[in-house]
Amino acid sequence: MINLLFNNKIIWFWLQISLLVFLSVGCSQTEPKNVEQRYDKAIQYIDKGLFGSAIPLLDEIINQNPGTRFAIYSYLKKGDALMDSNSNKLDDAETNYRIFLSLSAHSHLVPYVLSRLIELNYKKKQSVFFGKEHNYSRDPERFKKVISEYQRFFLLYPNSLYLVDAKEFLNLSTEALAEHELIIGDWYYENGLFASAVARYSYIINNFPNYKDSEKIANKLIKAYIKNQQPQLARELKTIHEKS
Repeated sequence: MINLLFNNKIIWFWLQISLLVFLSVGCSQTEPKNVEQRYDKAIQYIDKGLFGSAIPLLDEIINQNPGTRFAIYSYLKKGDALMDSNSNKLDDAETNYRIFLSLSAHSHLVPYVLSRLIELNYKKKQSVFFGKEHNYSRDPERFKKVISEYQRFFLLYPNSLYLVDAKEFLNLSTEALAEHELIIGDWYYENGLFASAVARYSYIINNFPNYKDSEKIANKLIKAYIKNQQPQLARELKTIHEKS
């Protein structure tokens, strides 16, 4: 009887030890202790698309470890998480990207961040409900910003692999600016303001020579010249257009 009781105590003792070891290992795996483990955990969350779990961890790293490389790269990854998780948080994403650039201007990741800023600015204020024409008719400053950002990117990193993606948003932004001018020009024409319509159509031809609907713009300008009592200019443009 005494031996049985003694054996049971030994078994119970080792069961308790095993449970403690299991719990300590489990906690160490799910609750990162140091800054490196927390950063790695945040990256794992981002890779899985769990942005809501990653962002608080990145904020914690930034606030508790200011000036460290983990904090600096946390700004970058937070920008990624915000941009990829919610189109309403693009301004916050841009802020974090620009903080990263200010703290790590010579990082090898600068070209990547510049390409993300170009994409981000193109996507700002996009409407998924009203289509492209609604987007083009709104404030065009974001498209101008994309062009400016691309020019800066090209000057600094002319051989960057990220230029290919950035060029796509440059072309889309250039097209958007031309469409914006076209919408305004059409409004002027339809409301009898032919001199203003001529100015807008001429601006498109002179500033967006590669615009996909350049032939359509030329025809609109010819009609606007005629309506604006400028038949000579209309004939000249028609002749040039036919020869080309």
